[in-house]
Amino acid sequence: MRLKLLFACTTIIALMACSSSHSGSLRNTPVVHVIQRYAPAVVNIRTETVLDLKELPEWGEYGSKLDTFFSEYFGRAYFEGTLKYKSIGSGVIVRDSGYVVTNAHVVMKARNIYVVLNDGTILEAKLSKASQPDDLALLKVDLPYAVNSPKLADFNDIMVGETVIAIGNPLGLENSVTVGVISGKDRDFSSNSCSYVCSGLLQTDASINPGNSGGALLNLDGELVGVNLAVVQNAQNIGFAIPANKVDTLLKGVH
Repeated sequence: MRLKLLFACTTIIALMACSSSHSGSLRNTPVVHVIQRYAPAVVNIRTETVLDLKELPEWGEYGSKLDTFFSEYFGRAYFEGTLKYKSIGSGVIVRDSGYVVTNAHVVMKARNIYVVLNDGTILEAKLSKASQPDDLALLKVDLPYAVNSPKLADFNDIMVGETVIAIGNPLGLENSVTVGVISGKDRDFSSNSCSYVCSGLLQTDASINPGNSGGALLNLDGELVGVNLAVVQNAQNIGFAIPANKVDTLLKGVH
């Protein structure tokens, strides 16, 4: 009888151990902790831009022919000399009051801007302010619930070689995660995304792809190190992010 009771107790303890969380598991790394806490602060940015083709010099002479061609080629995206096209990017909620930072090139010239939260909730956003030289923009949305927004990292405290986590929506794959290190600081990078050479950037080998623009680059303390910007084409894992100190400047006067 005692043997059966001992066996039953041992079985119950084993089952309880198996059913417990992974808190003591080697799989529960600092990277996992950061993602679980701050991934919901990374959002999808969707924009709609309307291009008025009638403003083109050639429209007066070839308008009717172009009208027919574009109607057949673009379908519903085209209507009476105007072409509506959509794009995607990423953003980071940086204030509980509903402020979202992203790249300026993601939202500038857009007629309609939408922020898609982690659970799929779609919110209409308004452009609050922008710094095109830094390729940063600040959006305002009405958040339906509280979200853990990351603190901004101190640029002087960022260490070359430290682990960083990039979260964004590359190619529309929402909340994709890549991990790398800070490869360098105070980098310059010439890109069509900037009105001139973007300077003072962070370099990282964390994978950044189209759609990642505006997403978060976090350190292992969950601080926002930077806003993902671009990756060098035809290179192996050379990406850039706008450091958080420039985000802090953009947020001056915002509560």
